[in-house]
Amino acid sequence: MKIWYDVSDLVSWKLPHLTGIQRTTVGILNGLVEQVGDVGLVRYDVKAGRFFALTVAELPASVRCHIRDRAASNVAESETAATVPARVPSGRVASRPDRRRPSRFKMDLFRGTDGEAEELRHAFRQFKTATRQLRKSLSSWVGRRLRTSLRGGGLATPPHAMRDPTLNPLPAQDAATFIAAGDALVSIGATWGMAGHGRAVAAVRGRGVHVVRMIYDLIPTIKPQWLEPAYTRSITAWVRSVLRESDRVLTISEFSRREIERYCQESRFAPPALTVVRLGDVLEGSAAERSPAPLPRFVPGRPFFVCVSTLDVRKNHRLLYDAWTQLAVRRGGRCPDLVCIGTPHLRVADLLHEIGQDRAVNRHIHVLHGIEDSELAWYYANCSASIYPSKYEGWGLPVAESLGQGRMCLASNATSIPEISSDLPEFFDPYDVYALVLLVERVLDEPDWVQARERIIRERFRSTGWQETAAQVLGAITGAARETGAPVWPRLAQQRAAVAPSVVSMQGAKSA
Repeated sequence: MKIWYDVSDLVSWKLPHLTGIQRTTVGILNGLVEQVGDVGLVRYDVKAGRFFALTVAELPASVRCHIRDRAASNVAESETAATVPARVPSGRVASRPDRRRPSRFKMDLFRGTDGEAEELRHAFRQFKTATRQLRKSLSSWVGRRLRTSLRGGGLATPPHAMRDPTLNPLPAQDAATFIAAGDALVSIGATWGMAGHGRAVAAVRGRGVHVVRMIYDLIPTIKPQWLEPAYTRSITAWVRSVLRESDRVLTISEFSRREIERYCQESRFAPPALTVVRLGDVLEGSAAERSPAPLPRFVPGRPFFVCVSTLDVRKNHRLLYDAWTQLAVRRGGRCPDLVCIGTPHLRVADLLHEIGQDRAVNRHIHVLHGIEDSELAWYYANCSASIYPSKYEGWGLPVAESLGQGRMCLASNATSIPEISSDLPEFFDPYDVYALVLLVERVLDEPDWVQARERIIRERFRSTGWQETAAQVLGAITGAARETGAPVWPRLAQQRAAVAPSVVSMQGAKSA
């Protein structure tokens, strides 16, 4: 049996750094390669409607630099790079020797008072966010119009057809014959926007290939108020496809597993076995691996808290704004800074406008994006504490990252977040502004308490490496193969005995 690993969402990756799901995809791939050795890569081609094999060299450079077989060359480069002391007293942006000198046009464009330049930069960021959303909306609208025309005015995917796969026959597909019967296809990336991907997986599975896929959470399906309707419909159809056309479904928390079970019961169909895996939370270039940590591009001039999260309604940055509004009144010039690291997403333009125009807090709240792991490690190492106020999560990786750095974490007590650690974060209700204000002030006013808590965190919290996550994925693959009597590697059988992920079969539970 050979493992084929789906990297479809990495092939067209354009950002200079990896974010949540893509970091997970690469981290598990590195762990699988380390433990198995021979792992084939595949990508889905939308036009051809099938999978193709590819090599690491065909991935973008921003992805290749995180793949294990390129790590050696990166280490050699990092050893020759100049290091900078971990802290500076000023609030200026740290200079970098390799930074290009800005063009004369840019220098003239941003010349003026600090307030004028910041207002212009904020307006430009809002323009980019609005343009990106307009492009998505237009694409969704055109797609709906085309599907309606082709189907004579009917719905693109009638609800009854989604409920029963026998009422929605799949067209014939080229089933990527290089993937042999008895092999395993592992797909854990963001493939829900790829038309026909589910049909290609079904065609491969029909040839006797074991399919293992990942559902991180059901947020778009059961919490549609936070997303665009077209996106909700697309994700819901993808979720149903994953549950129907998989031999085993991975998820990232017991909370998500329970949500999937409940959704399947309400939809009246049984999914395949569910396996919970714990995500890796070790940062590349973290403070533990590199000392001292290099300076980031922006260094706050006051004590600061850090929130690492996409800027989204669900992530609850409104609570942070309200809390800092109170802190500015209560503490005056002693109000700390807040560094929000993440890319703006849906429905936060108005909030960012309020923050930018609010003279009481705009000098204290800083929104950054495009931050590398080495910079992120610096913010964790030098902040007063991290904050994670999310209303709903499938896991909550930044909480684990913060604890892994040995730092105090003020975390929401909602959904899956307490699974990361039930007693090491300082929890608060994500709808209680005053509770968060009191925790922030306690961190600032009681340094001895913070030091004692962080000492306990360093002693008791155990970070999870991506090799451990990959071992759990291997256990799920091996389990799916054994259920069908397919041969597996002898050492994988031993690996499965050593790392036993929780498996729940809805089919078995129903018959029991």
